[in-house]
Amino acid sequence: MTNHSPQSSLRNRAFTLIEMLVVVAIIVLLLVFSQPALSRTLMSSKLSGAGQSLMGAISEAQQLAFANNVPVDIRFFKVPDGFGENEAYRSYQIFKITQVFEGTGASAVVKEELVPHGNLVNLPENILIVDSEELSPALSGEGLPDVRENSSTGYSGVEDATFNAWRFMPDGTCRKVGKSQNNMATLTYQTLTESFLTITSDAGQEITVANLPKNFFTIQVDPFTGKARNYKPGF
Repeated sequence: MTNHSPQSSLRNRAFTLIEMLVVVAIIVLLLVFSQPALSRTLMSSKLSGAGQSLMGAISEAQQLAFANNVPVDIRFFKVPDGFGENEAYRSYQIFKITQVFEGTGASAVVKEELVPHGNLVNLPENILIVDSEELSPALSGEGLPDVRENSSTGYSGVEDATFNAWRFMPDGTCRKVGKSQNNMATLTYQTLTESFLTITSDAGQEITVANLPKNFFTIQVDPFTGKARNYKPGF
């Protein structure tokens, strides 16, 4: 009968250095192979959250217009990324539109006044609304200057930023906001096939139909009812 000392049993149960290195190597390989899938999952989650938040803002703007019997804008601000490059639509905010009279008598003029509702919403890092006539025709065309009285940065908080906007009317319709004439914004109906925008990840280059990432979030607003619906094929 062979007797084993406690020290001998402990040595038999312990890992050797080679075994520990093998385990560490396996863990590293698993992390390396799982990194792309994990990154895609995190990006999909950020993209879906950004799209759902904008859907909520559209619904809020529509309800606000109806409840207060005033037009309500959602302004989409075109600003550069964190490095001051690659301008794109990266934030938005809701505004109530009121009419004020300036001057008296025959010289009085009617002017639109913006009343911010809620705070500016910045899209998550590396998420943007595509600046493309094919993918975001609702925001196509030359942007309007983002200006604010007594401020050099406008409502977006960024100098020289521009914006495009949807306006929700008390009757439920939705129209695109254009340049002001006689202190009043021009409003145009877009067809159903033009009234949509696309949110996706920032690829660091111009995004077109040809290189559109697999995961994207498209929002379409019916111009006659103001109702929004979404399409997200990559989720």
